[in-house]
Formats: sequence, C-alpha cells, structure tokens
Amino acid sequence: MQVLSVLASKKKPNALLTGPAGVGKTQIVEEIARRLVNGDPIVDGMLKGVTLCELPLGKIVSGSSFVGQLEEKLYQVIDFASKPKNKVVLFIDEIHQIMGSETNPTYNKLAQILKPALGRGQLRVIGATTTQEATTFLSDPAFSRRWSEVQVPELSQEQTTEIVLNIRDAFQKHHNVLLPDNVIEQAVMIGDEFKRYGSHRPDSTITLIDKTMADARIKRIKLQEEAKVNPQMQHIITAQPRPIISVKQLKQSALSLLTGDEKMYEQNADLLEATLDSQIIGQEKAKTAVVDAVKRLGLRLTKRSKPVSFLFAGPSGTGKTEIAKQITEAVFGSKERLVNINMSEYSNPTSMNRIIGSPAGYVGSDSKQELPFDTLENNPYQVVLLDEFEKAHSDVQRFFMQALDEGVVKTNRSKEIDFSRTIVIATTNAGVIDMSKRTVGFNQDGEIPEHSTDDMIRMLQSSFDTELLNRFEKLIAFTPIQKEDYTKILAVKYNKLVEEAQANRKDLSFSPIHIDIDQASANDKLCELAELSYTPASNGRPAERTIREYLENTIIDNPNDTQFDLL
Repeated sequence: MQVLSVLASKKKPNALLTGPAGVGKTQIVEEIARRLVNGDPIVDGMLKGVTLCELPLGKIVSGSSFVGQLEEKLYQVIDFASKPKNKVVLFIDEIHQIMGSETNPTYNKLAQILKPALGRGQLRVIGATTTQEATTFLSDPAFSRRWSEVQVPELSQEQTTEIVLNIRDAFQKHHNVLLPDNVIEQAVMIGDEFKRYGSHRPDSTITLIDKTMADARIKRIKLQEEAKVNPQMQHIITAQPRPIISVKQLKQSALSLLTGDEKMYEQNADLLEATLDSQIIGQEKAKTAVVDAVKRLGLRLTKRSKPVSFLFAGPSGTGKTEIAKQITEAVFGSKERLVNINMSEYSNPTSMNRIIGSPAGYVGSDSKQELPFDTLENNPYQVVLLDEFEKAHSDVQRFFMQALDEGVVKTNRSKEIDFSRTIVIATTNAGVIDMSKRTVGFNQDGEIPEHSTDDMIRMLQSSFDTELLNRFEKLIAFTPIQKEDYTKILAVKYNKLVEEAQANRKDLSFSPIHIDIDQASANDKLCELAELSYTPASNGRPAERTIREYLENTIIDNPNDTQFDLL
C-alpha cells in the first residue's frame, strides 16, 4: 500500500524499498504485478493499465564498450518509460549499483542520467536495495531527495508461518514431499535458531524448507535404488509413498546449510561430567560450574544473543586449557571445533589489525589473508579459547567486550562476526598470588578458601577493566595442584600415552595398559616419579613430559626387549 501511495504521487513518484536481505522487497513488486494482472480493485484503481517493467542494469552496461553507447541505451529506456501513453513503471533491483564504485566506475554514469528524469516526475521507478547499501545510495543529496523511502521490516514468526502455509502446496508438488501442519511452526523456529548471521525471515525459513525437501527427495531416490537390489526395502516405500518431513530432518538440513555438516550437536553434559572426572584431577568447583553451564545451554529455553563465556583464572598447569578442549568435544562433537588464540601475540595496539583487518586506506586493507575468526563465518558452533588473556593489549581485550555483551563484532572488511552461538573461554594467570594465599589463624587447616565473584574481580582488577570482567558469565578460580593430585595426573597421562604407544608400536608389548587413577598414590613407581618431577610452581604441567621420558628411557635402556613391565 505504501508503494502504491508513492507511485500515485504527483511529485517524486519514485519508491525506494529498503530493508535487510531476504525480507521480501522484490516479492512486494512481484505481488503488485500479480494483483495488476488479477484485477485487484485497489491496485487497479491506482495503476490501471500500467505495465511493470524490470530494468536489469547488467543488460544496459553489457555491450556498451564504445563511448556513448551506454548513454544511448539508457536514454531510449527513459524516453519510452516517460511517455504517458506507454503507462510504464520501471523496477530496478539492487539499485545501489547505479552509484558505481572505485573498482567499477561505469555505473556512475547511470545515476547522473537518471537524476533529471526522476526529478521531473515523468518517470516512475521502484528501486530495491538493502539497508546497508541504501546508506551509500542516498549519500548524494541531489539524488536522495528524488526518492520516497519505503522501509520493509523483517516479518514476525507468525507472518512467516502464514506465508509458508500459502506456498506449501507449490513446494510439495515440486519435490513430491509432504510438509505436515505441525512441522511448519517448528520450521520457522529452527530457521531462526540455525540461520546465518545477516539472513532474515521469511527467506531463511523458505530456504530451509526447500533444502529439507530436496534432501528428503534425494534420500527417497537412494531408497528406490536400494529397493531394486533388496526387495525387502520396498515395503517402506509402499507404506509411505511420499516422504514426510520431520523436525529432525529440518534440524539436519539447517546444520548442513550453516556448517556444511549434518551432524547434530547435542549438549552432552553427562559425557562432559564423566570426561572431566576422569581427565581433570581436582578443580571440583570449576568442573561443577562448567557442567552446570552446559546443562543450562542444552535447555534451549530462549534464543541466545550472546555467547556462553568463562574466565578461567589460576596458576599455569592447573587444567584450564584442558577443560576447554573437553568442553569442545562434549558440546560440539569434535576437538576440531576449537579456535585457539594465543593472546600473547596481540600485545600491542596495532595487533588489532590482525583480528579485524586494517582500516580502509592502510597497508593490508585489501589483503585476502584469513583472519582468526573467519572460521566462525562457516561454522559458528565452536569454542573460542583466548589463552593467556592478560598478555593481550588493553585495546585488544576491550574488543571482546562487544562480543561478550552483544554477540557480534564488525571487522574493517565490513563483515560481522557472529559470536552468539560460540562458547568463549579466556584463561589467565593474573591474580595467582592472591588466589593462592592460604588462611592463617586458629582452627584453620591452611586450605585455600573458595573465592566469590567479587573477590575474583578485586584480584583481577590490576590486569583487566572491571567492565570487561563483568561481561563474563562465570569467573572460575583454579587452585594449585597438590602432590597427591599430581600423582593422579601422572596416572592419567600414563593411561593416555601407553595406549597411544601400543597403537603406534604393535611390535612392542606394554603392561599394564591401564591403571586405576584412584589407586595412583599406592603405586611406588608413580610416587617415585612424582617425587622427582613435582614442583608447586609448575603444578601439573611436567606430568606428560615425565611419563613420556620414562617410557622412552625404559625402551632405550632395554633395546633388545619387546615386552615391558612399566609399573
């Protein structure tokens, strides 16, 4: 109705449709054309006898290699569309192109030729462009005043559901697949949950449904081919002649569109809890907090607009990075889903350019080199590990405030990085001395007390801004490793390395292959290795090196043996 109102104006009858990508700007123009053909009384009353003509800018520019050819083509179009007897309304999709660019100045001529014709009111034009590109398009005051802007907002979930119901029959007929009523509303919600950053309803939902139906169609063809070889499969086809779309299939197709992988990522808090108990010795408070956060994440009560975020603070070698790796595997199904950033490499202000790219006009601004977080564009379901966070420059630290608070940051390459579906873990050694202080006084065991969030903020204020600390959902203190726990860590590393050695050297035999971690303190050899290698300052870091050297030394000292009794 707004577009019709603008086209009926005496002056400036030029409508500029602006809105995010995928909200239906082009569809509005196609709907006006459909109603013109079908004789809708309102549209016919405003535009009776009018013909909507699309003007593809590419066809105007193509074949115009000589001076004057481009101008001649466009003037012919303007003359034809300006004559009242022709009753023509031009539609120019992606109209921002007529402003040209530094790399393609040819299109600049189009805007200069169109300006006078638009201003006189003899030419009626509908243009469509995205909100971001409209800013550049309307930057010329003489050009922008000739347009009446019509904003096209994103549709609600209810409106999108109604659209899907209207187009369902056409899609079902095309794919020969059924989409039940009770799945459509779920399709809209799944489309919202798994859509790429920057895509909008209804396009995101329609694309998902189209892709899911196509996937179901391919699976049915495969099943039909298998039935030719195995007649027993035929009963599945007979029982369900047309495949029926399920919620599970929608989720798999949504993940395939977003990440290129159909594998479902279920937040497996039970697996994480069992893994942390077997792989991480001590740090009970940290493990409980992490498992609790993953359980809450798995509830999916609300759509997350910011990442799950932790700040792990404590001495080196206490298991901070190892817990991050275990979270990655338990939540996202693979250790490959870890983006590990060593923050000590970003210790000066200029290193910001290595994260968001160089500003326009500076050296490297046109570089195609991959940035650390480009991988989130292909798969936002990942763990981001910011290791040794205190070593990064304060400007770099503040950069992550927006990511933690709003779930999105913008690079200098005009890309927006979506952090909302990530788990962000920052590790730091700052405040270690304060956190390691034991209580002093009567009736005290000298144990390290548990620290509240306020305590941790006070201890970490010398290294981080308070507002940055407040943006982390959980601040978790890691305690130093005692000798008894260190002996258990040796047992954990022993089990891991012996299993790996046995797999790589099948000509050798090691025993025992596995030892009970809880009984580690009763093993004389492990106690001996602990006595030799444990240092309070290093915590659990020397454990893996100690076991590896022990294995290697045992083999080197007995070069002719094939069987080794290690413990």
